[in-house]
Amino acid sequence: MIHQGRLKEDSLMVMKIVGDAICANENQLRRYLSKRQSASKTSSTLKSLRKYGFVERHKSHLAFEEDDEISYKPPAPFTLGIGGYKLMNHLYPEHSFTQPEQWSKNSLAIQRYVAMNEMRCLSVEAGVLRGWSWNPYIGGSAKYRSPLAVAKLESPQGEIQLLMERPQMAQNFIGYYRTKLEVYRYLYERDKYFKIDGFSKANLQIVCLYVSSSSMAKFIQEEIRLHTFPFDIWLLSNEWISEEKGMSEAFCTVNQDGLKRIRIPFLAPKQM
Repeated sequence: MIHQGRLKEDSLMVMKIVGDAICANENQLRRYLSKRQSASKTSSTLKSLRKYGFVERHKSHLAFEEDDEISYKPPAPFTLGIGGYKLMNHLYPEHSFTQPEQWSKNSLAIQRYVAMNEMRCLSVEAGVLRGWSWNPYIGGSAKYRSPLAVAKLESPQGEIQLLMERPQMAQNFIGYYRTKLEVYRYLYERDKYFKIDGFSKANLQIVCLYVSSSSMAKFIQEEIRLHTFPFDIWLLSNEWISEEKGMSEAFCTVNQDGLKRIRIPFLAPKQM
């Protein structure tokens, strides 16, 4: 990994991917890098980077909202370590990387970012991701609560911007969604669209709530009445995501009658 006191290019590449992802598991990192190197190469590089403190690997558990079941599931997520954080900030001063200390202060956020990286990874595998930003300013000011992420997707109908939201474990998710959606209502009614830092105006902007299951999506609709908001809202259910079809059948829209599951063929994985 280190040659004459210098990190090799592949190690720097893996470190940058970890930094851009904020927090991603090994499977996701392998998939992000699949066009550049083998899965075994990515794993061996991560192992070496971890040895020297450039990345950290976290033990994690998943809690399911429906029954409070807790289970431990590998692979454990990776984040930048202290060495990697300092090096990435030095090499890419224009980027904002997450400080390693954040995870000890808020370890519950780890699975939130792993879940979001799954959506991001699936978009890459579908060949439609054209832009991604974590926590961009919205409404032209930092005073408004930012989306967790914004994805720019290429579709047959043109550009789609998805304002992604997902609460963290043990959070009051109904309160979280209701608060964020009211901020969005105010901004949308004021500007007639969402002003997102780093993104041009798009004809189709959709607020997307990423949930664990269809039953959770139904519960959120019953509690918040998503169809009463003046902008489009979709729900993405992790339960409906599959290896074969990706996210192409994992979304649903909302109306006064409830949820309607939809099919989006361009989100199916591309044949490699």
